[in-house]
Amino acid sequence: MSAAVGGELAATLGRRVPHVRRCAPRGVLVPGDRVRWRGGVYAIAALEGSLVHLAADADGCEGGVAVLVSVLAAARDFAVLDASGHALEQAELPDFALLEGISESASEEALAWHRAVVEVDTGLAPGAARGAVPRPAFDPATTTLIERYQAKASEMRAVLGMKVSWQTVQAKRLKYRRHRSVVALVDGRRVKAVRAHGATDARVVELLLALVERQQRRHDPPSDARHLFGQLRRAVRAAYGEGVKVPAEPTLYKLLGRLGISARDLGALRTVRRPGQVGGPPFSVTEAQMPGELVQIDSTDLDLWVMGDDGRPARVELTLAVDIATRSIIAAVLRPKQTRRRSKDGRPQGPRVRGRATKAVDACELLAQALVPAPMRPEYDEAVHARLSDLPYEQLLAVDDRFAHAAARPVIIPDLVVIDHGTVFAGQVFFDACEYLGVSLRTARRRTGQDKAVVERTFGTVKSKFSQHVNTYTGRDPVRVRRTLDGEQLWTLTELDSMFQQWVALEWQNTAHPELVDPTGPREAYRPELTPNQMYAACVEVDGYLPIPLNHDDRLRILPTAWVGVSDQGIRFANRTYDNPERDPGRGLNPCRRTRSGLTGKRRKGRWEIRYTPNDPSRVWLRDHHRNMWVEAVWVHIHRVGAPFTQYLWDVAVSQYLERGGSMKDPDAELMIAEALAELLERAGRGPSTAKRRPGWTPDGYSPPASADPAREFAPYAGREPADRSMLPDPALLADPFAPGTPVHAQDAGAAGEGTVPDGAAGAVPSDAALLDDPFPFALEDPGLGAGAADGDASPDWASHAVAPDATLLVWERTPQDGAQPEPQGESLADRHRRIRAALGLDASASGAAPHGAEDGPEEPEDGAGGSSRP
Repeated sequence: MSAAVGGELAATLGRRVPHVRRCAPRGVLVPGDRVRWRGGVYAIAALEGSLVHLAADADGCEGGVAVLVSVLAAARDFAVLDASGHALEQAELPDFALLEGISESASEEALAWHRAVVEVDTGLAPGAARGAVPRPAFDPATTTLIERYQAKASEMRAVLGMKVSWQTVQAKRLKYRRHRSVVALVDGRRVKAVRAHGATDARVVELLLALVERQQRRHDPPSDARHLFGQLRRAVRAAYGEGVKVPAEPTLYKLLGRLGISARDLGALRTVRRPGQVGGPPFSVTEAQMPGELVQIDSTDLDLWVMGDDGRPARVELTLAVDIATRSIIAAVLRPKQTRRRSKDGRPQGPRVRGRATKAVDACELLAQALVPAPMRPEYDEAVHARLSDLPYEQLLAVDDRFAHAAARPVIIPDLVVIDHGTVFAGQVFFDACEYLGVSLRTARRRTGQDKAVVERTFGTVKSKFSQHVNTYTGRDPVRVRRTLDGEQLWTLTELDSMFQQWVALEWQNTAHPELVDPTGPREAYRPELTPNQMYAACVEVDGYLPIPLNHDDRLRILPTAWVGVSDQGIRFANRTYDNPERDPGRGLNPCRRTRSGLTGKRRKGRWEIRYTPNDPSRVWLRDHHRNMWVEAVWVHIHRVGAPFTQYLWDVAVSQYLERGGSMKDPDAELMIAEALAELLERAGRGPSTAKRRPGWTPDGYSPPASADPAREFAPYAGREPADRSMLPDPALLADPFAPGTPVHAQDAGAAGEGTVPDGAAGAVPSDAALLDDPFPFALEDPGLGAGAADGDASPDWASHAVAPDATLLVWERTPQDGAQPEPQGESLADRHRRIRAALGLDASASGAAPHGAEDGPEEPEDGAGGSSRP
């Protein structure tokens, strides 16, 4: 540490105790200190763990008070007093550790700039005595910032000999106010940048890795190192021109070694390591001493399918917040993950339906969950309650009444949060929420999972101990895929979230972890492994618990912001109209209608501030800064929907409306979209239809349900070969015996007059006796049914081919009969044949004859050779 830094530390500690003899460091209470608490002055009598025993030190104060140190420090008027009764100044400690590795001259220059910008900003230099008066050139009450910039630049040129302008002073001040660190004032030209891959341009490294990946994925044929280097030079020249230099081959060989790529088996490479993954020293175990000191947040696919809110299967994305000191999952959010819908030809389906996943507002909700106790849900098991866990329930309940109905999940206030470069956390919404909640952020290095190794390993445990036990688990390995049975229902996202939250309270928080040991036990003795709940209880005994009330206004402040105008109809936002039902001119949205907010700026321009959430677009909240209140505005068509919905469902409804020929410029477009949204929610409540489910609706790893067979028409001779007419003794029997031009038997030739029936002579048909005497075409003893039957043998040959039936019977069966009477019971086959001929109009003489057994028809003559011998 440089001499200047040591002097700065001595000066800072000297200002901490100007009139009181104290041996305690900054932020530590010792017996004998005088403090102000709840309007009274007390003296610290004794310290016992996290309890502070206070004795009255002034009149009007109650004596003998024992209070938790967290409650004492949380009071608004708390302060440590000096001998004269004034509050001691708590100066901010300089961050000396951050200046390590910087040259002594650069550190001295940074500290000089620190004194300069503080004096320009406040009027007093660091370490000024109590009651000091600013110098006239730097008095904020009489000078402007530009004048103070110019005076400080002139002073530094004259006293320190530094060639600076007032613009440089301005830039240094703004940079310090943005980072609040002395390191921000270090001249970057004085510090040598350390690169992971030497002096090689980072763009060259990225292109080299891209070419190796193409070979690994078999997009390019495998090649040796020299051919790869030639491709690299051509790619760099095409992408960046001659301005980017590619190192020589020996340097590129060394670069491949740093990347973990062997030049000999370049074509057989399986994995490619990105910059930051190798080249540095081995990473150590991430440690933290107290809850909230370090928290890691990340998102991953849970390898599960659920029923989405649109009635279609969707993947699940999990976002976790893990406390390093206790290994506790302090918050978890599950959200559906769906890609953009595409049609069969691969094009996006619908003009507005986009994919969805975890958003920045979900990450803000994760922070809000970590700050308050998790409430018990109606579907939770009784064992999830906090009183049945290893948490210090009695102590927590005495300080925070919300634990009476809380689940067994620790409440930890994050102090420092480590995030990656994902779009969920890299947005301004998450940054603003962390700033409002007082949470510091630290970004991990790109493609370096070691920087948040704890949460990454937690994801693996969640998938192995929770996900694989769910029936819709897919996994990354096809061998481990679980397939569901036909007709098995998918879990909804709400049901899966309820099961996961209970699993965290019952399984994760009660499983011993090898990195968790009792911090109060002796280090040389054996200390058993603790569970996250037990570790949290031990830390509460040492550090205490400070409840943070998070009310409705606080939750609104971490939501996304938009700027809108307010008309007579209400607020128009995202193609929806919101209004407040209040009709009093001084309440609701009425004071804001057709008026400007008075706020200026690039995005404001007189508009009003609203907060919204994509998870519930049915309402927005307008900030009335004149009345210092939030005004809730509800969607005017919410009564037509009648159910909660998300922005994703709204986009689906808009897409369906546009596909039907609608336009967003139509006056009734919003109403028609509301009706389409109501239909979508009703259809989603029923789930996907098993009879109409398309293959695209079935998630990976599922066996599609058996489709219902279509109704088949009865056709007993379908698929059979035609009859072999050469096997029949008389081919004339196969033809229609009553069709015009059909030959008539010899015994009926006299009745017919000629050998054939003339065309159109429907009455010239054989007599009934002749029909009954002849071998009947439908009789089983007909030799046509069995070609190999002997004479006189009436038994059919069932092994032979079937004979086509009579054409008249086929026509009758396929012809719809209007008002058809039921068939008479006991009707002979000959009577049935005559009735069919009469119905078809083939027998004019018998067209008026009633069937056998009819009440008003002529009685059929008896014939010994008739139907009695026919089946």
